[in-house]
Amino acid sequence: MNTENPDNHSTDSSPERNSNRRKLVGLFGIAIVPMMIAYAMFFYFPELIPVSTTNEGELIQPPLAASDLELVDATPVPAGVWTLLIPVAGHCDEGCVQRLYLSRQIVVGLGKDADRVQRVALHSAPADPMLTSLIAAEHPDLLSYDYAADSFNAALAKRFPAAVNDDQIILLMDPNGNIMMLYRAEKIGMPLRKDIRHLLKISNIG
Repeated sequence: MNTENPDNHSTDSSPERNSNRRKLVGLFGIAIVPMMIAYAMFFYFPELIPVSTTNEGELIQPPLAASDLELVDATPVPAGVWTLLIPVAGHCDEGCVQRLYLSRQIVVGLGKDADRVQRVALHSAPADPMLTSLIAAEHPDLLSYDYAADSFNAALAKRFPAAVNDDQIILLMDPNGNIMMLYRAEKIGMPLRKDIRHLLKISNIG
């Protein structure tokens, strides 16, 4: 009488299991590796990106760190999500009001990805009553911090030969705390939202 040896069946199926594992690893690589390459190129090797797909903002090279903000409050800016940093003075003029409004609309326009982006107001002086009321009424989600504007702007100026007016820009910080993009007034709006959409699409962080 012939009996089937269970060990033979186990041995015969082993190559099949190994093959399935290799296929799963291959599929994982196909999904993840392109995102990692795209992320690295976007931030660290922009010169390799075709002109037609370059980012709308200006790369900060090398990136500044969240610690460079020298926040007066010991509590750091929450990490783990993308952050729009909005420098404002103690008061908010028409341009400031517009930047706050546009930053809010950018985040709202992200739809289901809106919770992957936060907004932070960086105050170079304590907020006056009018600005405090504006934030409470129209921007309740906005986080506010006092920061060392002079030293931060000096560090920023070393990276840009052209003058940067800190009351006319928005900065983008990645989930790891790297302040890596600068947007001037003419890029705050659809161009900035375009970049964020692209980053959220290719990034598996934040």
